[in-house]
Amino acid sequence: MSRTSMTREKALWEIRNEKNKASVRWVLILAIGGYLTWLFYRGDGASTPLSTGNSGGITFDAVYIFGLMGFAVAFNAGITFLIHRALKKEQIGRWVKYLTMGCDFLLVALVLIPTGGSGSLLYPINYVVIVSNALRYGMSIALAGTFIMNIFYLGVLANQYWPDMQIPDFHQEVLKVAGFWLVGIYTGYLSRRYEILRGEVERYQKLLADALKKNG
Repeated sequence: MSRTSMTREKALWEIRNEKNKASVRWVLILAIGGYLTWLFYRGDGASTPLSTGNSGGITFDAVYIFGLMGFAVAFNAGITFLIHRALKKEQIGRWVKYLTMGCDFLLVALVLIPTGGSGSLLYPINYVVIVSNALRYGMSIALAGTFIMNIFYLGVLANQYWPDMQIPDFHQEVLKVAGFWLVGIYTGYLSRRYEILRGEVERYQKLLADALKKNG
């Protein structure tokens, strides 16, 4: 198989991956947007700083909700348009998967802030993002994604505990971050092992096909 066809095949594979991610992202935008709106109109966060009791926190109000949802919708609409164009050209930039993963982690961090910060029940969405990307793309994106998520999570903690930064149960936060690194790296490792095994299977299939062709 030629280098060009392999490149095209990989491009189409990545386009399908990003198309699937965009479809899931639309569902999550609708579900989480509805949940944040429900929290706001229920009165849990209206006109209240989102950080733990200090006046420097972000305010959870309609501007925050619609700003966050507007950013999410605009971003996913842009990605959907980019994927549509890429499908016509049968080519997609290598940077696209990093951009979508990074923005997904950013959106998760912005959702964690009004839903409990470090104690938010939505924190496991981070695992969904890293596992889905690492399984698709391997170790390099697993490492990049884990680092990006850590940066955004530090931002969540900074907003929550600023300015004294006295984090209760600090050891639990360290364990959460360490656990995320473990999941990301191990998933990337599994993806790499799968690629190696698939390459071996394809090599044996080629050898078998060549042998049958000679005998035939």
